[in-house]
Formats: sequence, structure tokens, C-alpha cells
Amino acid sequence: MKRQIVLMDKARIERSLKRMAIELWERITPEQELVIVGLNERGFATAKVLFEYLKPFHNESAIDLIQYDVKNLTHNKPLPECSEKFVLIIDDVIFSGKTMFDAVSAIISAGEPERIEVLTLLDRGHRKYPIKSNITGMTVPTKMGEHVEVMLSKEKPEQVVLFKNT
Repeated sequence: MKRQIVLMDKARIERSLKRMAIELWERITPEQELVIVGLNERGFATAKVLFEYLKPFHNESAIDLIQYDVKNLTHNKPLPECSEKFVLIIDDVIFSGKTMFDAVSAIISAGEPERIEVLTLLDRGHRKYPIKSNITGMTVPTKMGEHVEVMLSKEKPEQVVLFKNT
């Protein structure tokens, strides 16, 4: 039997993403070109909300928001030219780091970015790859058999739920 624990509700997600947008804004210059890469469905949903919160701080025309499906490469549009740009990879949850590692590999093959950083709504630890989240909404160490999922409503993050084994 699995027990569900809500780690983040909609209000907490919104507060976290607003804070993360400000933290990102502090890391970039006003003229710097920014490529935001949302991974898979939930990472892209998170990226879209963050993009809305970032608009008041950064020139919207200098931001390129794209979705990159790490799991299904045949459905991807080509990655934009990333050379000399700040690339922000966004995912909902970071666990082993494999998804991020695959995304970083694809981005580097598309050009040489000025800098790559990672933003995640939730970091649950247990890395197998040398990847870290530079900007994180919440860190929750989990057990290996547990599962964390970001629930979407109307293509926006609604809840972050931990499924615990009892």
C-alpha cells in the first residue's frame, strides 16, 4: 500500500517559482541571451510558469523557450544555436541526474553555451551522474523505493506529491 504526501501545493509552487525567477535574474545581465530548455512535459510546464515570472525582469525577446523531450528524441524540434548564450535547463524533479546529463550532452552538441545551469522544482537526491541543481525550489531526501511526481492541471504544476511505501 502506498501513502501520498503533498510536498508542495499550488501556492507553494508559485512562491518557489517567483523566488527562483528572481534568483535567475540576479545571475544574468540585461543584454544576455537566455535559452530556457524545459525537459519533457512536466519540466516544460514548469519552464513556462517560470518564464512568465521572469518577463518583468528580463527582455522577453532575448529569451528563447523550448521544450526538449529527452525520452522521445524523434518528436523534438532541433535545439536552437546555444553558442555564447546562457542556457537554463528546467525539470520538475531531479533524481539520478540521467535526464539532465542527456539534455546537457544534446545542448553541447548544438553549440558551446557561455554557461549552462539547472533549475528544478524539487531535488530528491540519489545522483548517479555529476549533475547538480543550481536553483532549487525544495530539497527532499527520499528513499530509493519512493516516487515523487508533479501533478499538472491545465499544463501548469498543481502539486508535488511523494508516494511512500508503507
